[in-house]
Amino acid sequence: MFEFLKKLKKKPEEAPEEKPAKEEKKAEKPVEVNPPKEEPKEAKDEKKEEEIDDDDERNGPYFVSPHPDGGWQVKRTKAKRALKRFDTKAEAEEYAKTVAKNQDTHIIRQKKDGKIQKKH
Repeated sequence: MFEFLKKLKKKPEEAPEEKPAKEEKKAEKPVEVNPPKEEPKEAKDEKKEEEIDDDDERNGPYFVSPHPDGGWQVKRTKAKRALKRFDTKAEAEEYAKTVAKNQDTHIIRQKKDGKIQKKH
């Protein structure tokens, strides 16, 4: 039953093979998946100019224009919706003046047909 043990004992003990020592690996720098890109100085200057242009859009003029459903509206440049809607153009202009003064910008008035009447 324990014959395999007897066979193991009969075998001469062999010296364990010496494994070559592992070579030490040099420490590697961690790899950055998305390293920040360095932009040339000229590109940085252009970005600053673009940011200034975006700021102008936020402080762009207010338009007093005819509302599609009738009456008059006060609307910011590139806005999808009107700030406020009025029955008369005079009321719209008065409101636009106060808002534009608070925002340090100006007003563009339009005629009933949509053509620009005055810029203030």
